[in-house]
Formats: sequence, C-alpha cells, structure tokens
Amino acid sequence: MNKAMGNIKGNKLTLLIFGGILIASRIVLAQELPSVARNLEVADLQAEAGNIVSQTEQGLSRSNIPYDENIVGVAGENPIIVFGKKSTTTLSIVTFGETLTEVTNINGEIKKGDFVTSSDRPGVGQKATEPGFAVGKAMEDFNQEEGRIIVFVQPQMITFPSTAILGRVAQEIIAGLKVPETIPEVIRYLSALLIGGGSFVIGFLSFIKSLREGVVAVGRNPLAKKSIQTAMILNLIGVSTLTIAGLGLALFVILY
Repeated sequence: MNKAMGNIKGNKLTLLIFGGILIASRIVLAQELPSVARNLEVADLQAEAGNIVSQTEQGLSRSNIPYDENIVGVAGENPIIVFGKKSTTTLSIVTFGETLTEVTNINGEIKKGDFVTSSDRPGVGQKATEPGFAVGKAMEDFNQEEGRIIVFVQPQMITFPSTAILGRVAQEIIAGLKVPETIPEVIRYLSALLIGGGSFVIGFLSFIKSLREGVVAVGRNPLAKKSIQTAMILNLIGVSTLTIAGLGLALFVILY
C-alpha cells in the first residue's frame, strides 16, 4: 500500500515537473523579444522603454553621444529574465538579447545585420558606419526618420574592414560633388589626398628600389660596403625629406 502511494506521488511529481517545463517553454516561445535584463536605478526621468542608456556622472541616462563608450544597454518593456529589485526609480535595462530599440535613419538606412550605436538624439540609436562602440545589431531593416526596431543588444567595440572605410570615403566624396557649394572644398581635400598619398607611395617605392640595389651592389663589391651603405643612408634621408615635404604640402592644402 505504501509502495503504491509512493508511486502515485512520484508520478504526480513527475507530471508537475514536466508540466512546469512545458508551461515555461510555452511562455518563452510566446515571447517575441527574448532578452536578459537588470533592474537598475535610472537618473534620467524621461528615459523610457526603447531608449539606449549610458552611465554618466549623474547616473544612468539616455545616451546622447554618438558611439558612446559608456553604453549599458536598452530599456526593455517585458524582458523574460530580470535580475534585481524593481522600484519606481528603476527600469529593466536589457544587456543581452533582443528588444525593441528606438532608432533613426539620420546616419543612413539601417539594414538587417548592421551595427547600431547611439546618436546625438537622447536615447535614440543610429546606424554605425565607423569604428567605435555599438549597442548591438539590427534584426530588421529600417528607413524612417524615427521609430522602433528589434535590436540584438550586446554592447561592444566594433571595427570595419579597410575596404568598407574606403567605400564610405568614396561615398562622402561623391555626395559632396553633388552639392555645388561644397565642390571647392571636396577638390581641395582630393588634391591633398593625391599629394600626400602620392608622396608616400613614391617615397616608399624609391626606398625599396634603393635598398634592393644597395644589397645587390654589396654582393658584387664587398670591399665597397661602407661607401654603398653611406649612399643608401643618404638616399633614405633624401626620400624621407621628400615624403615629409609632400605630406606637409598636403596639410597646407587642407588648412589653407
């Protein structure tokens, strides 16, 4: 009898465990924005769900500095897992996972997979187009003045390949040429780029050529090693002087 009662209790316990797991699974799957958050004291009384928040001297406030290195996360609405006690002065700050985030297209159209960073609009994110600190990655496209999208929050320092940076520079140049008022300035910067870049490339190639010829000359005539080395050093000084002069001229073109 006792054994039968024990089996019944064991079966009930098993059913309760599996039932709890099933209910928890349904709750998790029913959530559109799974995320992990902490209830943190927020000094900015205007901060609300969807805002990117950063640590400041006054406390947690809406981020208003592009690529802010002090980004903590995004204020979430209904995060699944929340740590810390809730009060009237706290907000659930999502530090990892998906949540709705306020964004703008002020820095370009946001595509799925783009990094999102803070902007000069309090609490509003923008597309990250240069190395710096980001709050996370966009999980959907966005091309409106301001609105909300799902962002996978994971504050981190980001970098971009050199090809991407060059592409952005080219886009900026093309955009500048479309505005008549900025054409002289764009031409000035292009001239500086050509002068400075050209000086460096020519100087570098000249140095490599001189070095190669010097090594060959030493191999052919070891007795003249010292004089050849002296000539190589003088050549290096001359090339360096010309390169520095070219870079200086490029700087002069930019400033004046």
